Amino acid sequence: MQHQWQSFLELLWPSRSDASASQSRRMAFLQVGIALAIALAAGPEIFLAIEMTTLLELLGASLFLTAFATGAKFTVWSSWRAARNTLLPAAEIYVIRSNAAVSAKAQALIYCAINAAWWLAGSLVVGVSARSVIRWAV
Repeated sequence: MQHQWQSFLELLWPSRSDASASQSRRMAFLQVGIALAIALAAGPEIFLAIEMTTLLELLGASLFLTAFATGAKFTVWSSWRAARNTLLPAAEIYVIRSNAAVSAKAQALIYCAINAAWWLAGSLVVGVSARSVIRWAV
């Protein structure tokens, strides 16, 4: 019995004469023992705490993804709306759809056509410039 007790004490508090490999093994056993003692002292509530922590992590991840998707949708929606308002101004569209005189509708339509032509020309210039930069870089 004395030999087993001495082995147990040596396992918990190794003497300095042993090799470092066995000391690291003893430290691992000691850490496992401490973790088991903490789990036993905490009782069955530790499993509830682990489950609650896991649920909170999942909830946090899902809320982050939801907020990120909502922000992305809002950005796309506001960009689409800004492009639509720029390409087709609301006042001219209202005049075209209303019961206004034909000359007022024609002026609004000409304004929209000129506006669309300028945007098309600008888009073509940007596209050609980007294409030449990409060709130059490659």
